[in-house]
Amino acid sequence: MKKHLFIIILIVCSYVLSLLAIPYLPNEVAIHWNAAGEPDDFMNKWWGALLFPLFLTGITFLLIYLPKFDPRKENYKKFENVYHIFLHVFVIFFVILHVVTLAYNVGFSVQVDIVVPIGVGVLFIVLGNYMPKIKPNYFIGIRTPWTLDNEAVWQKTHRVGGKVFVMMGVLVMLTVFVESVWRFVLLLIIVFGGTIYLFIQSYIFSRQ
Repeated sequence: MKKHLFIIILIVCSYVLSLLAIPYLPNEVAIHWNAAGEPDDFMNKWWGALLFPLFLTGITFLLIYLPKFDPRKENYKKFENVYHIFLHVFVIFFVILHVVTLAYNVGFSVQVDIVVPIGVGVLFIVLGNYMPKIKPNYFIGIRTPWTLDNEAVWQKTHRVGGKVFVMMGVLVMLTVFVESVWRFVLLLIIVFGGTIYLFIQSYIFSRQ
């Protein structure tokens, strides 16, 4: 519990913030935005306000206990600090999205289509910086048939993957300067392009 105290505090704060915001929310709140930055999906204000906290509660418990079920669970001790950083960054990212969503629905002028690419970009950059320290496992990292089969291929792929993720993060953040209609398209191209490149690169490393 002590190791995850900060995360627990964040999640509790997200619940408190939701309960404080509910009286000021409209009956239907926006929970999704299209490529143009316009809300296109709505939900009852109670469910809409509590959606992120409930999701965070479930996914956090899952990520905390997931390593116990990994066939290579002994490797988690070798990158325990990195795994905790990933978990903290992940929770912080979604708490920020939660705050932005509540702020928009309360009536503040928030450009969700700008906040999301910046948040995703920062997330990728942080993940990229720590990716080379991840040891072979089945739940986190670049998991291809070749990285899971050979530790040397895993290490080489993650060293390259760290650089690719940082590059993707920077490019995703730069999409804020593109017209909003094309922003989501570019984001997908960047993410899928980087993913496909790393998949192919892991195969090349295995052949070498």
